[in-house]
Amino acid sequence: MRTIRPFFWVALFLILTQEALALPVHEPRAEERDTTLVNQFLGLFETQEGADIPEAQRSKRKQVDGLLKALSQRDGKLQFNGVATASVQVEPMTDANYQGVGSFDIFAFTSFGPHTILFFDLEAVGGDGPDQLIPNRSVLNADAGSSQSSEGIDHLVVLEAWAEFRALKDLLTVNVGKIDVTNYFDNNLHANDETSQFLSGAFVNSIALPAPMNSPGLRLRTSLFNRFYIQVGLNRFDNSGNDLMRHHFKIAETGFMLFPGSKWEANFRIYGYEHPAGGNSQGIGFSADELIAGTFTVFGRYAKNERKLAEWFGVERAWSAGIGFKQLVLNREFNVGLAYGDTKLFGDGQRERLAELYLSNQFNQWVYLSPHLQWLDAASPTQDEHVLLGLRINFSY
Repeated sequence: MRTIRPFFWVALFLILTQEALALPVHEPRAEERDTTLVNQFLGLFETQEGADIPEAQRSKRKQVDGLLKALSQRDGKLQFNGVATASVQVEPMTDANYQGVGSFDIFAFTSFGPHTILFFDLEAVGGDGPDQLIPNRSVLNADAGSSQSSEGIDHLVVLEAWAEFRALKDLLTVNVGKIDVTNYFDNNLHANDETSQFLSGAFVNSIALPAPMNSPGLRLRTSLFNRFYIQVGLNRFDNSGNDLMRHHFKIAETGFMLFPGSKWEANFRIYGYEHPAGGNSQGIGFSADELIAGTFTVFGRYAKNERKLAEWFGVERAWSAGIGFKQLVLNREFNVGLAYGDTKLFGDGQRERLAELYLSNQFNQWVYLSPHLQWLDAASPTQDEHVLLGLRINFSY
């Protein structure tokens, strides 16, 4: 029976949060500090080093960007860094089946002067998450996808391997090698990374975007005044080095920023793409995020495919939108994210709806912990609605 509604679960979650906030705050004496089980647990991660890192800079992609910008001062030296994530999800209203996912990335990088960078991302993933039990297109855990072989052997996968060249005082940037086009296209400042923001794939990139898996490709970007940019990308539609001059997934994007560095900063992006496996049929997409009075962030996406591409890919169009803000819970500051997405599949007007709520708390400069609440109304008429609880911990090293 399809009787559960996302608004009920979101309202219940927020009501419980507000009740916790409404409790009178007792300022403990020195001898009373850290005596509760919660405070003792959270205290394990406390540190006096460093200030809070903004959520937008904690994502894996933003960490990589920051690392690469610092490389120009370390020419020829091979550096290592990385991120590790562990998550568990369960659907409590059914036979509780806890699905765990663990992943880690090792970033290796070096520079050859201020305008050339060489980068590698080695990744290992264990666990396929709840998507192996719940058929859907929205992806309930975008970090899942075990890299273990059919023989049970764990593999370290070369996720990315590319060189970056900059010219004309950084007005032109070129990336060539094995690349992930979603690192550059369909970005969104507050809904773009499964390791630090939303777990659901529908809020990492548009579900309607038929981006290929990481594969040999090329990306060129030019920017003006740090506010406007144009970029294009070409990727093999399969991870193959054969016949590199044909069968490309093509994508182009332009975007601009308003009020940079202010409490009303806004980013807008529009892109179009063409896929060879869909008969060179095309699609178009839009992504935006805006800061409101330095307190709230609203964000959204929309993408639509032509009929032939939708028939091949299975998705006609998709949109998502959400809000982010900070909230005190148990006297700790949490980043709160709430998003809703609607996907129209090809044929018969089937729709899939998804909502997610998460609270993310930074213990120190290395560790984030976030509980998640997800609601899925799958497109299949034979499926009931699903409600999942999840917990994710993220380490950077």
